[in-house]
Amino acid sequence: MYRIGVVNFEGDAAEWAQLQAQLPNDWELHQAVLDKETIFDLLILLENTLEQVGATCARLLQINKETGSLIWIWSKTQNEMNRLVYLRLGADGVMTENISLEEWTLIVSNALRRKKNHPQKIREKESGETSNDGLVLNIKNRSVIVNDNEEVQLTNLEYKAMDLLVQNMGETVTYEEIYNAIWGDPESEHRKLYRISNLIFHIRKKFEAETGTSKPIRTVRSKGYILTFD
Repeated sequence: MYRIGVVNFEGDAAEWAQLQAQLPNDWELHQAVLDKETIFDLLILLENTLEQVGATCARLLQINKETGSLIWIWSKTQNEMNRLVYLRLGADGVMTENISLEEWTLIVSNALRRKKNHPQKIREKESGETSNDGLVLNIKNRSVIVNDNEEVQLTNLEYKAMDLLVQNMGETVTYEEIYNAIWGDPESEHRKLYRISNLIFHIRKKFEAETGTSKPIRTVRSKGYILTFD
């Protein structure tokens, strides 16, 4: 099952049901809110008018910073310049009237299947990776790949925290080191600890959802966290 997020849907319930009926049965459709930490395999950005071009560009930049989801623009405007801009900003494609829904569905289904079933092949073609004892950090996708086949998608801040922990595998990383590496702005000690604990909590939840365990990140009481991977 693939999680598909639809951004900027303006129709009613009947139109939403019609959209769901046109897409494959293994696509789980959701109306996406980008300020929530929800992971999608594919994000569809709907663009209904030319006035929404600026908002579409801003969303593309935000998504590329925070997730490794596939991104397609569904545009009702046929503007070649806009399409080129979207592709340069990181969109995987732009759906236009020249592509049938059936053809588009096949293109995206193939990409989703490759991304899910062959993460190792994808990683071999990408740069900017950090590997340590069975964990691979993929900077392009903002993800951690465990045992070559389980990919945990992270937000930008979560990725920074994991990068620091992976670089210090088997060693305690203090609260202060984590805070300075990720935020660095002046805060009370209580507030610092809250922000760090909340961040690690979300990373653990994602690990547990994808791999069945949150054990790799252990708490070192009164000091910080340690990443171990046996």
